[in-house]
Amino acid sequence: MHFDLLRFLIFFPIILISIAIHEFAHCWTTYRLGDDTPRMQGRVTLNPLAHLDLFGTIMIVVSSFVGIGFGWGKASPMNTMNFRHPARDRMLSAVAGPISNLLQAAAWASLGLFTHLLLRSDYTILQLLQFDTQVPTALLVCYAGLIINISLAIFNLLPVYPLDGHHVLSYFLPPSLRPIFDNPLWGLVFLFLVFNSAFLDRFIMPIIFRMLLVFMYLIGWPA
Repeated sequence: MHFDLLRFLIFFPIILISIAIHEFAHCWTTYRLGDDTPRMQGRVTLNPLAHLDLFGTIMIVVSSFVGIGFGWGKASPMNTMNFRHPARDRMLSAVAGPISNLLQAAAWASLGLFTHLLLRSDYTILQLLQFDTQVPTALLVCYAGLIINISLAIFNLLPVYPLDGHHVLSYFLPPSLRPIFDNPLWGLVFLFLVFNSAFLDRFIMPIIFRMLLVFMYLIGWPA
């Protein structure tokens, strides 16, 4: 394990903010759809402290030491009995989190383009991927915000319990199959994916990298 102080100082606060906005999006959407549970628990707020999960935060700290930035926030509270349309509203509440990350990614990409034009610096995509210190720190910050939020969006959309993608896919399944798909035992698959480096390297990282290039291309950020 190699400690990189610059990566830690950049990744740690960005992932905390990104997760806080992600969880806020869940809670705000849940509240707006008729479930008052998040507000009663003080979760309809952008304050990161309200959304921190103890073990998830420890993972953020540890992973940020090596510039990965992996972790999670406290699960957003939800009582589907309070929804006017339980199945649909549960899905909308779930998808709000990844959507917030894609919007954050777009914001970081736009800020990165503005910073690039302002500084008129020359660099390559490889230098960004390697977090080369020859790239201006302001651009590295924008790149970190972009890659972190793309990663959060893609990972959370995996159709595995308890990720957001599980709730989305459950909505489109026949009602008779939902109880089976919603079984918490599927969480074992989630643990397998999280700790299986081969799956992450072969399937998840290529998707994240391609999405990164798409965002940079669409926004006009030199890649």
